[in-house]
Amino acid sequence: MPATLQAFIALFLLGLLLRTSGLLGKLHAERLAAVVFSISLPATILVSLDQVAFTLTAWKLPFAAWLVTVSMLLCSWHMARRLQLPPPARGGLLLGTGCINSVYFAYPVVLATFGEQGLARAILFDLGQTTLTLTVMYALAVAHGAAGTPARSATIRLVSSPPLWALCGSLLLSLFGVHLHEWLRHLLMPLHLSTTPLASLVLGLSINFAVTRRTLALAVLGVSMRMAGGLLLGFGAAFALNLTGIERAIVVLISAMPSAVTAVIFAADTGLDEDLVTSIVALSICVGMALLPWLPELIRLLD
Repeated sequence: MPATLQAFIALFLLGLLLRTSGLLGKLHAERLAAVVFSISLPATILVSLDQVAFTLTAWKLPFAAWLVTVSMLLCSWHMARRLQLPPPARGGLLLGTGCINSVYFAYPVVLATFGEQGLARAILFDLGQTTLTLTVMYALAVAHGAAGTPARSATIRLVSSPPLWALCGSLLLSLFGVHLHEWLRHLLMPLHLSTTPLASLVLGLSINFAVTRRTLALAVLGVSMRMAGGLLLGFGAAFALNLTGIERAIVVLISAMPSAVTAVIFAADTGLDEDLVTSIVALSICVGMALLPWLPELIRLLD
């Protein structure tokens, strides 16, 4: 296993220890996640996409994310109706299965396996996923929640998102064949290198086992749909779009990632079943960490 992934696991366990010991809690996880989202992640996007030569088929990666996410939401909606879940739990299942943990989980794995070129393609896939997360999935959370959050909050979140601005800036520079100045690249590099360590700490701090008992059965179903179902949908999207090599591996890998911490934030914001969403996120991250030592080899088989 690459040394970067060993460090990723060690920092995750440190975060988990800090959370279970009570030294740090949910508030610290949210604040640290905000730092990653607003500062280090935009730097990662700018640095990673700076040296990428985009092809005419680059649109396939965000489109694959749309195919996977929309298909997952439809499956989860059907399952929630069959189980006759109340609106807060139905919305929680939709969020838990639809939000993909790409930034805090997939990025470190892709970077360790494929380097900057692979990470740049993972970011393009995440463009499609993030767009749906901040629009469709947040709107679904508002519709099923009890907090009465105004729907325009989704638009504000999307427009004011620092990673979105960084992505648009990178794509615009690439369109005109302009690259980052060397001094700017040196300035951004330390922030870029901090994304993976901080992300692993966020994952560890986000684990809360105390709420899993009440929702365990439904959470296991959600994790199975998110990861096993996502794997199948990833293969389907890659086949439908005729993806090969690194692009196919990345689509399949990210489609099978654990549930995102963002789902917990949305659930708390809109009044969904936060315990259910937290359980899905925690259990899926634990499953992902258990599989992490074998992921690089499995990814190379897809390449």
